[in-house]
Formats: sequence, C-alpha cells, structure tokens
Amino acid sequence: MMQDRKYFGMGRRQMGILAGMAVAACLLFGVAGWLALRGRSELFSRSPEPTTIIQPASTSLISPTAEFTETPTPIPYEQLIPYGWTQHKTQLIELWVPPGFKSAVAGEVSGVSGASVFLNLALVSESSKSSYPTSVSVSYEPLTSDSLKEFLDARLSNIPPGINRVEHRTVSINATEAVRLMFESHTDNNLNINDLLFVFQDGSTVWYVKYSAEIAEFYEMLPFFEESIKTFRMVK
Repeated sequence: MMQDRKYFGMGRRQMGILAGMAVAACLLFGVAGWLALRGRSELFSRSPEPTTIIQPASTSLISPTAEFTETPTPIPYEQLIPYGWTQHKTQLIELWVPPGFKSAVAGEVSGVSGASVFLNLALVSESSKSSYPTSVSVSYEPLTSDSLKEFLDARLSNIPPGINRVEHRTVSINATEAVRLMFESHTDNNLNINDLLFVFQDGSTVWYVKYSAEIAEFYEMLPFFEESIKTFRMVK
C-alpha cells in the first residue's frame, strides 16, 4: 500500500527523480557561482598591464625650396609677323608695321627729355586723318651710365614741362627685356598727342622705338603698335 501512495499526484519513483534533478540543479548553480567569484577575484587582483605610449617621431622642418622662374622661350620670329604687314629694314634694325606707312624724310628726332639721338628709321601713316600724322621712328644713342635704369632716370628727370609721363614699367618683348613708357602732351595748335616708347639696351647702345599719334588715333592704333614692337630686332 505504501508503494502505491502518491504525493501531489506523483508516485515515489517520480518523486525520487524530481528530487535528484533538484540536487543536480543546486550543484550546477553552486559551481557557476564559485567560478564567477573566482573570476571576479582574479580580475581585481591582477596588476594592470603597462600601456605602451608611442611617442610621435620628431619631424625636421623642411624650409621651402626657392622657386626659379624660367626665361620664356622666344617665339620664332616668323610667327610674330602679322599677315599682310610690311617690313621696314635698315643696315641696323628690322621692324614690321601695318600697311599704309611710308618712309618719312630723315631728320633730327628727339629722344627722352628732348635729347637729340641718331635717327635710324622714320615712317609716317598715309591714312592718318589727323593734322598730326601717326608716325613710327627708331633711333639710338650711346649708353653713358653704368646701367640702363640709371641712364633713363637721368633722362626722365629732365622731361620738358607740358609732357606728362603716364606709364613706366619693365616688360618682356619676345623674351627680351625692355622699358615701356607712355607720354601725353598738348601742342600749341590744340592737339593732344600720345607717345608710346620702348627702350632696349644692346651692349653700350640704347635703342628707342616710338609710336606717336593724336590721342583718338593713338588708341585706335595701340593694338597694332603693341604687335609691331614684337617684330623689332637688331640686325646682326
């Protein structure tokens, strides 16, 4: 009868199995707790591992390298001559100008500050509508100073009254250094005249190429003057 007695609807055999499972569960939780406490103890008792700090390598300062400006390569002379322009040449120089210029009567011509220079080429426009003809002249004189700058400074310090210098700068004409000057003046017969002057040094010689016109025609012709000066060269 005792074997058939049931507890909570289960027999003795089923109760034994249930008790065994409970004991096993208690043992399992006990082991897990012991392992957890051991791990926590080791975590706090372990000395911290040294951290390696990588020091930044010292970088030597590199000073900037100086930049060198290359000398521009001259354009082949033939490519500088506009189509249909006319060549004017002497034993010393060569210059190309638009059509419509003819040789003028050679005579004395004034350079910077009114100094007399040697005239090598004189041209005058046949199509000029002004009473003051548009002209082109090439002249030269000996260099009498140690440098072109010193020479021009002396000349420009003696410009006659009534002539206003409106431009003065160094330029490169097809890889050749030159000084570009522009002057304005008012004549006695009530005309406003502009002169565009380019100054070159060739050894001990100073060369002047001057384009001159009444103010209205001057600015019409200015693009052509600036193209013409590119064709100026000394004949060697």
